[in-house]
Amino acid sequence: MTTIIKEMKEIPVKSKITTEDLFKISMMKTVIKPTSPHRHADYHEFIFLHAGSGFHDIDDMSFEVVPSAAFYIRPGQTHCWNFSALPKGYVLLFREDLLLKEDIDILFGLPSHIPLGDQPSLFRLLSDLYEEYKVTGPANALYSAYLHLLITKLKTFAGVKKDVLTFSDGLFQQYKRLVNDNFLDSRQLKFYIAKLNTTTGTLNEICKKSAGKTASAIINERVLLEAKMLLSATVKPVKEIAALLKFSDTPHFAKFFKLYTNLTPGKYRELALLKK
Repeated sequence: MTTIIKEMKEIPVKSKITTEDLFKISMMKTVIKPTSPHRHADYHEFIFLHAGSGFHDIDDMSFEVVPSAAFYIRPGQTHCWNFSALPKGYVLLFREDLLLKEDIDILFGLPSHIPLGDQPSLFRLLSDLYEEYKVTGPANALYSAYLHLLITKLKTFAGVKKDVLTFSDGLFQQYKRLVNDNFLDSRQLKFYIAKLNTTTGTLNEICKKSAGKTASAIINERVLLEAKMLLSATVKPVKEIAALLKFSDTPHFAKFFKLYTNLTPGKYRELALLKK
């Protein structure tokens, strides 16, 4: 494990999206120059290619680029390109704040490489999204709807079944999956340490290098995301949401929520509804 951590320290973390933004779409750069291995710490990335050839390395796997194809890079994963023909397509960067719970569940089952075959309607959809993005600017509800549709389509193309994982998890991805499945019932780090058969120090080191956060912060982040979803997408009273999230009472939930957002749950719901 020490060797893995040492290797992770040497891989640079690059960010192609600002900390304030939840979404970005751009055209794939039409260059053949190989890229160096790097990671993106706190956002997801989709690449949809309808032209190009070469190889795309993601963690310890190498995929041949045969258009049309989609690639999915999770937060913390290492990747690099080595093209032999000019690539054409779209790159989508997005944060989990934009996703529905079902979208997050689907993402944990998506493979890194999804052959698409002939999908002109999918690329028309991406073209429409790209044009919307250029003229609309910040429009999180709109991008959330597009992402939901794209993730649902990718699930179909990949043949992903519920609760079936089709990729080989590294420790960080295993931990993220466990947190997603168990955060409502367990926020104790020792639960996840036992499940992963690792140590607190090792898990914290992996999380810091992969996502820039401690292992405990990953749990709190998932709880906060669920709270935001419930506040913005349902009319459930704050008291009921606090109970669903297994807080001892509403004040404890409000204190937790304000600590991470600087807003009360009620104020966050009010602002979220105004943006719709």
